[in-house]
Parts: sequence; structure tokens; C-alpha cells
Amino acid sequence: MKIKPQQLDAIYLFFGAEILLIEQSLAQINKTAKQAGFDEKISFEIDADFDWNQIFRETSTASLFSPKRIIKCQLKTGKIGIKGAKALSEIASTLPDNILLIISTGKLDMAQQKSKWFKTLEQLGNVVQHFEVQSNHLVGWIANHMVELGLEANTEIAQSIAFCTEGNLTASMQEIQKLKMAYPNGKINTQEYLEQANQQSKYTVYSLIDAALFGNSNQVNKIYQTLISDMAMPIQLSNSLYREIESVIGMSIELRQVKDINTVLQNHRVWNKRKPVITNALKRHPYQRLQKLLLSLGRIDRSIKGMDNLNVIDELHVLLLSLAGETKWVQ
Repeated sequence: MKIKPQQLDAIYLFFGAEILLIEQSLAQINKTAKQAGFDEKISFEIDADFDWNQIFRETSTASLFSPKRIIKCQLKTGKIGIKGAKALSEIASTLPDNILLIISTGKLDMAQQKSKWFKTLEQLGNVVQHFEVQSNHLVGWIANHMVELGLEANTEIAQSIAFCTEGNLTASMQEIQKLKMAYPNGKINTQEYLEQANQQSKYTVYSLIDAALFGNSNQVNKIYQTLISDMAMPIQLSNSLYREIESVIGMSIELRQVKDINTVLQNHRVWNKRKPVITNALKRHPYQRLQKLLLSLGRIDRSIKGMDNLNVIDELHVLLLSLAGETKWVQ
């Protein structure tokens, strides 16, 4: 979003599922506000137990350092309670001219968007909702940000980044920034980049987990052998596996009730590229087996931390092969 200093509103609320987009909006507002003379910023993290008197004190007293101040409020959730809703509405309604109020939070449900405090902010200020970037818009989003950083427009590379990062905007932005560092003049060697990206995507912890979930034990063995020399691999693999198996367990539980796998995948916002992988895992592994794998992973994690005596490298390999379906789970 582009805002000129003379166009600044007194109040801004940014919310939505895409944290990176919210952070970009906050950075733009902060930059514009500084140009308009807002030199001092006070930040608050707000939960249900927050003492709103802290903000009332800031709005009712003059600053010793700057006549113009920013009060930034990050709501941990949209559930700020009755007292919080009343306080925020009052703060917004009585805001002095020399204070800029900026509020950010994650997703807000429809009930929260119909609340009095939300309607007050909407009436008195500028409310911006950042929706998730859908898969059919992701390539364009990446291409636009490449151009913004001074890189040449390249749809082929944008498609490659979208494919590898699976809709994670932060990861996509990191790839764009790496590109800028590798090609400071903005002219990208497309073939060189695509070959490198293809090679890297084959041998990562994430591709290893996907190979196991999909049931490809040969690929599991191949990737695992390339990664075992990395000292940090067991920690990263254990943490990523735990999150992934826990997520699949949640889908497995829901599938027993919903009965429609596409609905479950949609509810859990599984990226299109990974739908075959997760579908395969859900069809091959009953809920009970996934739970046992998770328990086994817990002991592996304790061994990594020195609280148990398993051979972590071997046990992680066996667990991945069990996930791939090559070895039978010991009852």
C-alpha cells in the first residue's frame, strides 16, 4: 500500500491471515508517519489481561521528546474481552490529533468484525484486511515483488519459487531476496537458477518427509544419505516430522467424521502440490499407527536432548521408512 504523508489517517487496523503482508503494511505506515513528523513510537502487546490504562496515560500526557507519537498495538487475538472492547472504542473516539494509532492482529472471525470496537475503528480510521494469497495469484505476487526489488520480470522463475515454497509468502520473499543478492544487476540467469532450485528441492528435510508420506522408500533412502552429514539435520528433521505427523493425525481424526478427504484437505488448507502426498498418507496409515509414530518420535527427541540413549540417526531412518510403509510397525 502506498500512502503519502498528507494522506495519513489517525487510526489504522491491519488484520488477516498473511503475517508478511501485515508486516509490509506496518513498515509502509511507519515510513510514511516518520516523513510526517511522527518521531516517537510506543508499542504494546495486548492480550485479555492487558492493562488499558497504560494507553490512556499515553494519550492524555504530552511527550517530552516529540509532539507527534505513534501508539502501536499488537492484539495477540481478536478476543480482547468486554473491558478491552470498551477501552479500545474509547481510545479511538478520543484520540488526540498528535497521536497515530496503529493496530495489528491475525485473522478475525465475522463476529469480531461485527463487534463495536471493530466498527468504531472502521468508522474513525482505515481498516485493511489482508487475505491469503491464493495459489492462482501467487506467481503474480512473486513476479511483482521481484520487480519491486529491481529484478527483471521472469514468470518462469516466479513459478519455480511458488512451486518450491508452497504458498509460504515469507519463504517466497526470502527466495526473492536471495535472487537479488545473487544477481544485483537484476538480470537473472534463468537456466542456472532453475537447475540449482531443482537440485536443492530434491534434497531437503521437507522433500524427505514428503517422500516418506507418499510411500517412496527408495527416495527416502537416497535423500537421507545426502543429509546425514549435516549435524543440525536430526533436530530440524525431528521438529518438522513432529509437526507434520501431528497435522496428519488431526486430519485423520476429522476424516473419520467427515468421510470426504477433499473436504478435510480444504479445511486444513493443504497446498495443491501436497494434496497427493497427504492423501496417500491418510489412506495408508490408520490413526493409531500415526499416534505410535508420534510417540516413537518423542523418544527420539528425548535422545537428541540427551535424556534417552537411542541412536538418533538410525531411529529417524527407521521411523521414516515406517512412515513410507517399507517396514512393519512393531505392535
